[in-house]
Amino acid sequence: MPPLLQYTAIAIGLPVLAWALWSSVRLARANRKGTAGMDVAAYGLLPREELDATQYGPTAPEVADATLAVRQGDWRPGAALLAAAGQDWDRRWYRLTTLARVAAEEEAWLHAWRTERPDDPDAAAVHAQTLLYRAWHARGEGYAKDTSADRLARFRQLLLAAFEAARTAASLAPHDPSPWVTMVTAARGLVLPHEEFRRIWGELTARAPHHFYGHLNALQYWCAKWCGSDRLAHRFAREASASAPPQSLLAVLPLEAAFERALQGPGPVPLAGRHTKSELDAVRAALAAVPADDPRVPLVRHRLAAALTLAGKGAEALEHFRLLEPWVGAEPWTFHGNPVAAYDRARALAIEKAGRGARRQGTPVGALGGQG
Repeated sequence: MPPLLQYTAIAIGLPVLAWALWSSVRLARANRKGTAGMDVAAYGLLPREELDATQYGPTAPEVADATLAVRQGDWRPGAALLAAAGQDWDRRWYRLTTLARVAAEEEAWLHAWRTERPDDPDAAAVHAQTLLYRAWHARGEGYAKDTSADRLARFRQLLLAAFEAARTAASLAPHDPSPWVTMVTAARGLVLPHEEFRRIWGELTARAPHHFYGHLNALQYWCAKWCGSDRLAHRFAREASASAPPQSLLAVLPLEAAFERALQGPGPVPLAGRHTKSELDAVRAALAAVPADDPRVPLVRHRLAAALTLAGKGAEALEHFRLLEPWVGAEPWTFHGNPVAAYDRARALAIEKAGRGARRQGTPVGALGGQG
């Protein structure tokens, strides 16, 4: 190479190399320290100390009111909340699980409901899901190999009880898919054979072919860490997403499957899995098509924000982070010991990847209002 060209190459290459090294240092720092030292307000984000990992999204006023009432011992507002959901099966499931989580801590109000209305299918469905939550609490969050035999025995006992309670609930309301979602989740913990699981899954989808929460739980069954494999999980996710109506939130399933596959790899918990442009586009379109108060939206938005950050689309990821805050109690952050710290590192990476052009002024978007 002629000397002039060599000097030109060096003159161009050194600044590029310096920029690349500086960028790598900044990204490494963001991944280590999060937003410490950053002016997050300039990006429309909340301070780290205001982030809340107890929920994945805001609670709708009617759900909050009913929850408060049942905590105080009055089951009637909870019953009315479920009845008001009608056959909006996903909204019904969100409300049912909210009540079941309360009952898993204190069930006197649920016992009163079932005593006064022994054949109420809604009370029976809440009871079945309550037993399921207690089963998972009894098991703990560790791997099976690290869980004591007593815990695993109690886990199985409660899963069987939840399964039978869900069967009872299903017999009281043959049209309702909710008890079948409970059975799908129990089937995973019981490690039921594929043939038996498919039979249960067929009952659920016969009642609600595109049940969002049902599909999320079924995907867990097909994951390698439970009863399936990476191949089966990806096939389930792709087929369910492809067969769903246009702009369905089930478009998030391939992102979920990719994350589960990434979890099987060595090293720390990953930020997200690897996704194609078409998969990200499908989730974007789905989020744009549903009402902002849809209770499923925050779960999908958390997953998309992580995926966009990993894909280097920092400015777009920040738009979703703004809408999510202060709520950070969702995957992938909850796979970490400190969900707030994991979320904060991700948004710090998004800031670095977005650059100063992503700065904005004013109140963080997520602080302006709630979603149902």
